[in-house]
Amino acid sequence: MPEEQSEQREEQETRPPEENNEIPSGRRPRRYFTRRNALLTSTTLAIILILGAILSVVFYRYGVFDTYVKTQFVTKMEAIGIVFDADVFRVTVNPIEVELKNATFSDKVTGEKLFFIRDAHLGLTVENLYAWQLSRDIQFNTTEINGAEVWVKFDANGKSNFSNLKLVEDQAGQRVNFKYDSIKFSLKDSVVHFGDLSRKISADANNIQFFLDPESYAVADEQKRYKLDFTSTDSTFTYDERVLEDVDIRARGIVDKTGAEITELKIETPIGVSILSSVISAPVLSAMPRARMSTSSSTCSS
Repeated sequence: MPEEQSEQREEQETRPPEENNEIPSGRRPRRYFTRRNALLTSTTLAIILILGAILSVVFYRYGVFDTYVKTQFVTKMEAIGIVFDADVFRVTVNPIEVELKNATFSDKVTGEKLFFIRDAHLGLTVENLYAWQLSRDIQFNTTEINGAEVWVKFDANGKSNFSNLKLVEDQAGQRVNFKYDSIKFSLKDSVVHFGDLSRKISADANNIQFFLDPESYAVADEQKRYKLDFTSTDSTFTYDERVLEDVDIRARGIVDKTGAEITELKIETPIGVSILSSVISAPVLSAMPRARMSTSSSTCSS
């Protein structure tokens, strides 16, 4: 008998530890990762994804996305001091793009129309689209405008019709932040009306084609340089009731945060042709269009 007990103790000592922990009869360890639980989890996820897809389609179909983006856009314009309205404000999902038709932008204080856009397509990127957060950063990547009309006026005291607008800086935690750092801009078939009562100057720049495109997308946004290309034909210029018609303007250059380098500025009129090159610093750009360009070199022919 003592020999049998000794043999049993020796056998227990030689067993792996897990085998010595005997499970009482009728009780088994509870398993969480069973086929049944895996099936339930997979089914739940599938239902959530299907509901998400259905809700996305319903929201998009009935304009919920359109309303949300438009509401945020209108709110941002109002903060700047602009009343915005459009016959069509449509958002497409793939790719994310905003389409505008017959959009007007007016001064919130005076009600005076500042500019009008017949047709525009704005390519967007929504940063952290699927993140669980209330705020969103919306990046404007491309802007294509066809048929814009802009009014730039200065009264007898030199006050601009844009003077009531204010720059609104985005802040962290806001519902939506709009960013324009990497923008590729295209403006076609447009008109700019200019008037300065204090200097008795007025002008209509017709058939405007304006393109702004980054030299390289590989560099950081704050270091980007933009290629500028501007043309206007059949324009008119009036000074002290003397009218000059059939004016054509062509400008090319490079723009960055420090200013603009105009490599070519060609002005053709019935009385002659002027070709200039200019460098405009950032403080001067902020005061445009009243600022005079500092001409580094020029040639004129008539």
